Amino acid sequence: MGQFERFMSQITYDMGRKRSYAKGRKIRAGSAPIRITAPTNNRQAATRRRPTVNFAVIEGTESLKKFLGILLIAVGVILVLTKCAGGTGAKENTRTEVQGQPVLTQVTKVYTEHLQDLTIGGEDLGRLLSASLKYKKDYAHTLAVWAVESYKGVPIKEIEKYVREKDTTNLLDEFGMYDSAAAVYKQFIYDVQCFPVKEKGVYTYQNGWKESRSYNGNRLHYGIDIMAKENEPGRIKVRSMSDGVIENIGWNETGGYRVGIRSKSGAYFYYAHLDRYINALKKGDYVQAGDVIGMMGDTGYGEEGTRGKFPVHLHIGIAVKTPDSVEFWVNPYSILQYLEQK
Repeated sequence: MGQFERFMSQITYDMGRKRSYAKGRKIRAGSAPIRITAPTNNRQAATRRRPTVNFAVIEGTESLKKFLGILLIAVGVILVLTKCAGGTGAKENTRTEVQGQPVLTQVTKVYTEHLQDLTIGGEDLGRLLSASLKYKKDYAHTLAVWAVESYKGVPIKEIEKYVREKDTTNLLDEFGMYDSAAAVYKQFIYDVQCFPVKEKGVYTYQNGWKESRSYNGNRLHYGIDIMAKENEPGRIKVRSMSDGVIENIGWNETGGYRVGIRSKSGAYFYYAHLDRYINALKKGDYVQAGDVIGMMGDTGYGEEGTRGKFPVHLHIGIAVKTPDSVEFWVNPYSILQYLEQK
């Protein structure tokens, strides 16, 4: 039993004792409570009588007031602690381990979505990389600084200063905000090397992250679609964004012909709706960044071979490992913007 439960149990016990004590002050079981009245003469009795006082009721009322007062104080303390913890989202308090290192994740749901959405933008992503190189900081550290400070509303110019001035020991807070960000971003930020389409001017894309989809039930779109300008399947080459090992290859009902590659740092890069993948590739093969893995197509949303349910495009998804083995997708949009400029 926790301290709060023991505290409430003691209050309940004390109230019970007071009620029992109050009942014991009655003359006999079933008789009326003791009534204390002021002395009267015949003349006073004929005109008015002082109100009677029920001590049992008074003591019970006082106990109830004390109980409600203590309860309100306890609720107030809990609300203050919840506010300090970073908002109204439900906290997840677990000791976890990422890549062999224990990490305390005490973050609100809102902050978790902030990490996932990665709303930094490709240009600012490049600025922070430059700041990391300039101040000789680890890039995952830099992105963790961005995650914590941007969540608080700090502008990017100020965050650049924090990259120079702060180190990990300054950011290790009791809610695990820095650790959570570093654990997510270090799984892919060192591995991304090239844009998945080498040929210029043959594609367009926009931030379609978390748009609604209806195939196989209502769901969110955890990725970015790179659309072919010419709706011609099998013409545009798709290349790996990173080095890694092929973990999945072949048909997926929703993703069509797809290739899934696990990078060195742990992220899973998902390339879907291919017209076809390179025949020589198989599960377990090692690929390097820039290697062609397939051709852009329009496959998926049905049994193997289904085509034409949507325009020709490439779906890009990036997922990271989580301590509780729950799939955690990160928005690739800013990463694609950054890689396109290289």
